[in-house]
Amino acid sequence: MTTAVISYRNKDRAVKGPSPITRLIASTIAATFILLLSGCAARSILPAFSPTQTQVGGPRCNLSTHMCDKPAMTLDPTKDYTATIETAKGAIVIHLDAKNIPQTVNNFVYLAQQHYYDGTYFWRVEIPGQPSPLDPTGQPSELALIQGGSIQDDGDPGKKYPGYTIPDELTVARNGYGPGVVAMATTGAPDTGGAQFFINTGDNTNYFNPAYAVFGLVTSGLDVARKIAPKDKIESVTIMVTSLATPTASETPTG
Repeated sequence: MTTAVISYRNKDRAVKGPSPITRLIASTIAATFILLLSGCAARSILPAFSPTQTQVGGPRCNLSTHMCDKPAMTLDPTKDYTATIETAKGAIVIHLDAKNIPQTVNNFVYLAQQHYYDGTYFWRVEIPGQPSPLDPTGQPSELALIQGGSIQDDGDPGKKYPGYTIPDELTVARNGYGPGVVAMATTGAPDTGGAQFFINTGDNTNYFNPAYAVFGLVTSGLDVARKIAPKDKIESVTIMVTSLATPTASETPTG
């Protein structure tokens, strides 16, 4: 640390120099002050770590191609994470289960903070009794869900978005797929999750094996999710980081 030396001069009269004891006391005080300043300066230039910040030079997404680097683990285990999905029909708030499903939540938070989801589609809407978009014969569906995060409005068949896959974390999936439960979509093969996810708008536990990583629970806006229609867009996904809370993906959501 460079310190400025301030010199006091009196041109009209000579000033008697300080005694050795005075010089010793003054030197001690000055040294202590410099150490304190050095400590303050060191603390002020160290950036405060925040898991919500994109690291300079770190993994990132190319939004022109929607191909991304695989994220590093940046979740703070002492924090709680909530996602708010904004749509033209309202907001869907999701508590993210970072404690039990850290890799999947870390991936979702990363993509949200990279604005990957902005402008993507809810392309698949399953309503019991109505034709399933995945069944070319038009048979009525028994499922109740919406699937989002698709770049095109058709589910991106044959595409490799977002450029990587993540491992399945199936600990919470054993609790089922009740209303409001949020899970990762896959190709049907193990460890093929990437960006697309689905929100259960009804109870699909009897129809799904525990093969889809459950990473969140809708705590507000389930009524909004039930109003989503095919080709509705995700306007944005905002992540809020707070002190630890208690909701888990197995709890009952509110509308």
